[in-house]
Amino acid sequence: MTSRLSLFFITLLLLLSIALRNPILFLLGALMALVAGASALWGRYCLAGVAYDRRFGSTRLVCGEETDVWVEIVNAKPLPLAWLKAEDEVPAELTLERVALGPGSAPNRRLLTNLFSLRWYERVRRHYRLTAARRGAFDFGPVGLSSGDLFGFQNRHTKIARQHTVLVYPKIVSPEGLGLRAARPGGEHLAQRRIIADPLRLAGTRDYQPGDSVRHVHWKATARRGALQTKVFEPSASRQLILCLNNQTRQNAYEGVMDDDFETALVVAASVARAALEARHPVGLFTNGAVREAQHRLRLPASRQDTQLVHILEALAQLSYFTLMPFEALLQIEAPQLPYGSTVIAVSALVNEAILSKLLDLRAAGHPGALIVVGQTVLESPPDLPIYFVAKNWTDLEALELD
Repeated sequence: MTSRLSLFFITLLLLLSIALRNPILFLLGALMALVAGASALWGRYCLAGVAYDRRFGSTRLVCGEETDVWVEIVNAKPLPLAWLKAEDEVPAELTLERVALGPGSAPNRRLLTNLFSLRWYERVRRHYRLTAARRGAFDFGPVGLSSGDLFGFQNRHTKIARQHTVLVYPKIVSPEGLGLRAARPGGEHLAQRRIIADPLRLAGTRDYQPGDSVRHVHWKATARRGALQTKVFEPSASRQLILCLNNQTRQNAYEGVMDDDFETALVVAASVARAALEARHPVGLFTNGAVREAQHRLRLPASRQDTQLVHILEALAQLSYFTLMPFEALLQIEAPQLPYGSTVIAVSALVNEAILSKLLDLRAAGHPGALIVVGQTVLESPPDLPIYFVAKNWTDLEALELD
């Protein structure tokens, strides 16, 4: 209606009506000119002053929790909008109740479509209920806006890069039925004595063992005895717990990931971490994978600060499936950096001789601990190492029961 040909036709019609002195023809031309002007005005300014926003009751959820989501759109100009279409990209893994979502432009993406009619300076808000069905870091947005004139001659489109990220923490279950005392999954050895060394309290020396930190070598005693000697410290009151999580679920990383086993391992790690922190033990988390958009593997040093559980849960929420190194390589790299006596709890769906050998080496170096195996893995000849099994899938876990 506002093309050059249309404008030429309207101008010609007006001139012809004036030349013929025909009021009806002039009225028709004026009406067409008015429609063309209104169409051009709407087409040019329909999306000016339009703002789109989302508001969440919470952007940090535990798997299974619900929260409120509000979509708000504002027409901050004196020009009303006969129609405005908003297509917001939302993650398919999260559930929005009482709304039908259309297919998105990418896998695991859906479109939340809303159609509005806005007066001048009007604000419209719509409410939804969001259910966190599974763990992960989920992005909302961008949103595409479309509008135009009342007659359908002009349409304008734009994309707003307004994104929000919702973190869904792994499900956390009670450590009931562990067969161990709560927050002591390293066995009775962990409960019997204080095992974390205090570097300020030197108790004596002993022969150097593979895996001991070079920083703890006692050079004067080494010179007297003619053999490497390692400092032995008096134990402190805190038991340091290191959670080592294996991202790899198949023997060969290129074979892909067993999704349920991976998610179950994360539930176990999160549950043990919370139980240990509630018992006031310093807890650290090491994995052979990385959080999304990170280049290095996840490594959280041990701490018992009030924010440590939040840091661990946020890291587990963003942990990707990609494996950066074999699990046995991770254990070998971390071994020299572990404080003497720290308890190592390995959580893995994959168990092989290399992993068991490294865990036994850690025990020999003074790091008591255990292996928690998730999935249906069966060991033919269990080694001299506490091993526990979580056979249930993460969706069925109500308590952390180890066999």
